Amino acid sequence: MGAVNSIVTGIKNYSKKDGNKNIVLLAVYLIIQTSVFAMLTPFFITAANFQNLMRQTAELGMVTIPLAIILMTGNIDLSIGSVMGVCAISLARLLKTGMNIWLAVLITILIGAAIGSLNGFLVARMHLAGIVATLGTQVMLRGVCNILTGGRPVSGLPQQFLSCANIRILGMPVSFIFMVVIFMIAIFIMQKTSFGIRVHAIGYNPKTSVYSGLGSDKIKFIMFTLSGAVAAIAAAFMLMRFASAESKFASGYDTDTLTSLLIGGISIAGGSGNMIGALLGFITIATLRNGLNHLGVSAIFQTVILGVLIIVSAVNFKKKN
Repeated sequence: MGAVNSIVTGIKNYSKKDGNKNIVLLAVYLIIQTSVFAMLTPFFITAANFQNLMRQTAELGMVTIPLAIILMTGNIDLSIGSVMGVCAISLARLLKTGMNIWLAVLITILIGAAIGSLNGFLVARMHLAGIVATLGTQVMLRGVCNILTGGRPVSGLPQQFLSCANIRILGMPVSFIFMVVIFMIAIFIMQKTSFGIRVHAIGYNPKTSVYSGLGSDKIKFIMFTLSGAVAAIAAAFMLMRFASAESKFASGYDTDTLTSLLIGGISIAGGSGNMIGALLGFITIATLRNGLNHLGVSAIFQTVILGVLIIVSAVNFKKKN
């Protein structure tokens, strides 16, 4: 009983700290959500589903992490799904030529980084609003996806590449391990380095940061470039699972990533939020998607649910401020 009281007291003290109340509430919601799905479908709490959930969490988590930092600077990237689409299709086409897998993946990462740097240039150098710049690249890249595929899925990929999806480290998918590593690096950078302090300062007061020598344009350019590179890596892991790429590849990831961060307490206006909230956010969305799929809920209704979550999160943030 004493141990339980100590845990409860610790949670209360943690939630009293600035920004932590939302994290505690989201953690409680995640536990409740998981429990409900476990009761509604017997397939939810199984080893096979946990493996699948880790893969889904990994891919969503990878692209959510850099987007979280972009949001903290007061910007947004709406092109992540389209970047993943172009990268997956490009990788599939490169592999079908017989190119070495590692070389093909490296080229794909460079493609993603190049697209990200385009977004970074438009935002940091041309000073376009992130929502305008990335909406433009989102639409443009989805058109590129249609051109690259010709309206047909790109399949018939080498088995050596597809088998990489089955690699396990300590019983966990390699994609999940990779996501955890990226997340731990992001935690360290945002909490223990001057870079993290500058990111929050830029988002909190963009005008002042321009004249205070924080290097806001440089940071924005770096983060958009990294976002594109990480999106390419996530696309590669996703391609291993699906074994084909089509024009609508990862088309829902723009909504999923943004919803993850909003419910995780990351302010779309910039300057607030932390990586723990981002982590709980994308785990919540991945779990929600997984559970709804097991219950047979259509993708259309899932989108409606995500829309409701975005509105609720926005209202909640408005009340807090």
